[in-house]
Amino acid sequence: MEFVRREVRLGARFNREAFEDGFSAFKRTYNVAPLRALCAPDVLARFCELYGRRDDRVHQYSLRLHFEQVPLVAAVMAPGTIAFEGEVDEERMGDW
Repeated sequence: MEFVRREVRLGARFNREAFEDGFSAFKRTYNVAPLRALCAPDVLARFCELYGRRDDRVHQYSLRLHFEQVPLVAAVMAPGTIAFEGEVDEERMGDW
C-alpha cells in the first residue's frame, strides 16, 4: 500500500460544490475514498455552516465530523486548505 495525499485550496468562502469537487478529485485520481481529511480551522467552520452543523464548538467535536463516512480532522494548515489522505494499492493504481 502507498500513502497518498491531495491538498486542495478551497478559499475562505467556498461552497458545497467546491468541497465536494475536492473530495471527488481524490476519488477520481486514486480510485478509492480518502481515509481522512485534514482541515484548516476555517475550513471546518465553513463546513459546519454549509452542512448545518453548529460551528461555535467546532474545535471540540471536529473528530466527530464526517463527510461520506470520511472523518474531518482539524490540522495546522494554511487558511482555506484541506488535505485528503488515503492508501492506494500500488498494483491497482491506474487500473480504472
